[in-house]
Amino acid sequence: MSQPIDPSLRPCWAWLIVWALLGVVLFVGLHLWQANDPVAEAAGRGVQEIERRLAELAPEELRSPASRLAAFFTDKFVRPHAEVARVVTSGWGLIFGVIIPLAMTFMGALLSHGILTVTGGASGGWRETLRVFAFNRIIAEVLSLALVMAVIGVDWGLALKFVLLFFGLPLIRIGVSVHLTVSLCEAHRLGVGRVLLLGVPGMLAGGAVTAVLALIPAAWFWLHCALAALLAP
Repeated sequence: MSQPIDPSLRPCWAWLIVWALLGVVLFVGLHLWQANDPVAEAAGRGVQEIERRLAELAPEELRSPASRLAAFFTDKFVRPHAEVARVVTSGWGLIFGVIIPLAMTFMGALLSHGILTVTGGASGGWRETLRVFAFNRIIAEVLSLALVMAVIGVDWGLALKFVLLFFGLPLIRIGVSVHLTVSLCEAHRLGVGRVLLLGVPGMLAGGAVTAVLALIPAAWFWLHCALAALLAP
């Protein structure tokens, strides 16, 4: 008689589809990071302000050549540094907006599945673990992007935007950590003992780490809002 096939070895495209969707969501988030870069905005505005101030120092009859001289000065000595700042901060967006979330999701799935396998097995298989982690990250990123776009797009005060970003983003991560634990327990049909010994500590640790990391995008987008308010005409 033929042996029954392990469910974890059966072809399953669900986890691949979910991970592909996760990649799309993360790169949408990267675009939001780069489009609202406070460092690059400050550098660009600073270059314009330097050119304007240098031109204003000249007498009226020399205003035109002075403007050209100011433009030459900023292009030669100031703008290259502003461009370096833009490139560096774009790298920050890639690191904190894509690389770290993707790495944490994948490593978290591998570590969790390994622990579950050693401590009694993971009946849903490794594909189910990967699917749960990726789907959970999609929920976190979509909710975070929705909050950030609302904060940027709506004309609220800086104090309210600060509260929404610095409390809202960590709370989203904590809530999603609870959802991840529940989803893993359902996917692998964990017993009460393993839920208490593994699920609850993992949920608390994961929620704490992701909540702290959420302060980085909170600071990034709040600085963008503060700069926009400061430079508003």
